[in-house]
Amino acid sequence: MIEIKYNTRVFIDPKTKHIKIRVRWNKNETTFSLSYRADPEKWDGKAQRPQPGTMHKFNDQNCSARIITIAIEEGLDQIKAAFMKCDIDSIMPSKETLKSMVRKEQPEKEPVRPRKTLSELYEEYQESKRDDRNLMKTSCYKFNQVWNHLVECHPDITLEELTKEKLHKLKSWYIQNGYSNTTIANRFKYLKSFFIWLQSEGYELQPGVFAYKPNLTIVSKTVTFLKYNELMDFYNFKFADDEKNFDLVRDMFCFMAFTSLRYSDLENLKKANVFDDHIEVCTKKTHDKLSIPLTIHAKEIINKYKDEDYKNGKMFRVYANQKINELLKEAAKKVGLDREVVLIHYQGNSRIEEVKKFYEIIGCHDARRTFVCCSLAFGIPPTVVMSCTGHSTYNAMKPYIEVADETQRLEPAKWDKADNQSDIRSDIAQKLEGVDEATLKKVLELLKST
Repeated sequence: MIEIKYNTRVFIDPKTKHIKIRVRWNKNETTFSLSYRADPEKWDGKAQRPQPGTMHKFNDQNCSARIITIAIEEGLDQIKAAFMKCDIDSIMPSKETLKSMVRKEQPEKEPVRPRKTLSELYEEYQESKRDDRNLMKTSCYKFNQVWNHLVECHPDITLEELTKEKLHKLKSWYIQNGYSNTTIANRFKYLKSFFIWLQSEGYELQPGVFAYKPNLTIVSKTVTFLKYNELMDFYNFKFADDEKNFDLVRDMFCFMAFTSLRYSDLENLKKANVFDDHIEVCTKKTHDKLSIPLTIHAKEIINKYKDEDYKNGKMFRVYANQKINELLKEAAKKVGLDREVVLIHYQGNSRIEEVKKFYEIIGCHDARRTFVCCSLAFGIPPTVVMSCTGHSTYNAMKPYIEVADETQRLEPAKWDKADNQSDIRSDIAQKLEGVDEATLKKVLELLKST
């Protein structure tokens, strides 16, 4: 047995643009040609491969970098296998011997794709996304919405007609129809995901389409949440006996505010997830396994519903997201959560400011923001808050940190301490109500002396 040292180099023939593999060993040299062609401008000379994600002409069709790379790897594997056999047989191959040992068949021509409409391609793309278990229902809805908007702006659009100019007109269509810049940018992100899929499947996009950016002015979204006293007013409000729906949605909102749960995790919360002093969940959105301590009021809500027998062992009966948001607005209005909030966004080049009552905009996700903002205001370190919420980066917490009013560093139990202090102050206020001035002075002197 001998060990033959050899080296290979993959390059593009400057005349034919065919991809070739040059082999050198024991003062011998030969070249193998692949039937694939590549664009020199899209070739990575250092890696000796086409640049990832690029498209190249092949027999009047487009060929993806992925297909070409596979063909190169197969060719190199055949050469390696030939030298290994020569090593075992103790044979130093000649050029002719090596060529006869390496399979001469060229890679098969890519099958001709049946011509598909852009609508069919988008449906195929959506099918691939539906297989993704991480994809939320809301995302599936937005994918459908994006396609409907594109067709409404450009009826009978085709892949060949999908140009940079068409995308620019789509942006104008969004602005004319009253969409905010934030929403428009979000919808173009969904389109970009479709373009990435098209390229990975070997379809060619028109120049400028893949790199298109709407270039819109975006302002940070206002962080809406309940302040601690507003949260407690909401929690303690007594609805009428015939307003059980309001009572339920209020409890669900407050439970999310006391635990940081998202709506999707509240909906799936089971009694088996609940322990004496904490709950354990695996979040639906990010699959984080979290252990969240229970505050006094969170425990009270659990005790209120613990004897109910809901389907699949669930802890609560939770309405659909849309319904719970609708009921929340009505409930918050009854409670008097009418603090004004200024919402700022851009629509094209126009800056728009809206003043809303909080009950007009309240939704499920405000509960999670309430947990974060109140916790930070109590002085709980961001890292501790993140361990409850599952936020993975400090940057994700920055919008909340900016709205926190206090900076003292306390423990999570501060939630309960704040509750107790609030109750004590309330009791004192009630007992002192109506007391004459002379008695109040005596109480003050007594407090100073203790």
